[in-house]
Amino acid sequence: MSDSVRPRPPRAAQALATVGLTTDRIVALLDDEKADGPRYLVGSLASGFGNARSDVDVHIMVDGLDEPVGPRLLHAGETAVDVELYPARWPAREVARLSAVPVADLPFGRVALEPAVRGAQRRWLCRWVHAAPLEAGTGAVFSDDEVRVLLPAVVRQALDRALTEVAVALLAERAARDGADGWTAQASDYLWNRAARGVLEVHCRAAGEVTTGEKWLPARARRLGLPLPAPGAPADGGAALLARLGWTPADALAAVRVRPAEGLHRTDLAGRSFLANRYDRLFTEWLEAEGPLVTVLREHSPGRLLDALRRAQLDVIADPDAVNRRLQG
Repeated sequence: MSDSVRPRPPRAAQALATVGLTTDRIVALLDDEKADGPRYLVGSLASGFGNARSDVDVHIMVDGLDEPVGPRLLHAGETAVDVELYPARWPAREVARLSAVPVADLPFGRVALEPAVRGAQRRWLCRWVHAAPLEAGTGAVFSDDEVRVLLPAVVRQALDRALTEVAVALLAERAARDGADGWTAQASDYLWNRAARGVLEVHCRAAGEVTTGEKWLPARARRLGLPLPAPGAPADGGAALLARLGWTPADALAAVRVRPAEGLHRTDLAGRSFLANRYDRLFTEWLEAEGPLVTVLREHSPGRLLDALRRAQLDVIADPDAVNRRLQG
């Protein structure tokens, strides 16, 4: 890649041509919304992906706004245009906040030493990295220097997720080998495929390719010249896959924790006690476990742990302290 920390996708005019529109057409449509502030094309089109059937996603940075507004659905001909308003102060606020987060320099990139970005927050930060101004005189949401500040945090979010996916794939492989009911080689293959995509996501983000939407992962990898993972379970138990992150399977099992699932609660019905999960499914029997996965496996079989995860009785998370120790290792 060039000296830039992010790939250079097409600018707004070229991107909108993919769906047969112009910046003038979109700006005129937005003028009717009476939302003042810099306007940006975001999403797959702004990132250089998408096709003639893609929606147009627009973010407007509005002074004085406290919380996001929208999305509001508009139409330019037959093309859907999703418009969201965001507080104009948020980009600078996030740069200031994330600049205070310590980072580790690893062979594949820089990683934050704390989980500082989550969920929806990651979505709009990543969209703003590739945001394309819709009007002349509007600058980028983030400069390249500011992107360098943001990337370690979004890389860390992907790393934590990849570690949990690898840990679950390791459980599934062991459960299939043990002949656990319902856990086949096909299930193991599927979970290993997810884990491999998770590792690829870490590398893409570290290289500045942070486009949201899992369906674009192969295109993002090809743009960076990264190899796509081979399908199915690896013959080496995931050793080579994790080596791409500088980890081992044993490291992953030690860094991932099992805990009671979010949203669990006890309830009594007709004189009987039940456990209800976050989907309001009731259980008369359930598994209680908590601690590093490597420790919990000494007490419970992989198949039983997987069943509890599938039933939302247990969750797996990357333990922040364990991950940090390994990153600083």
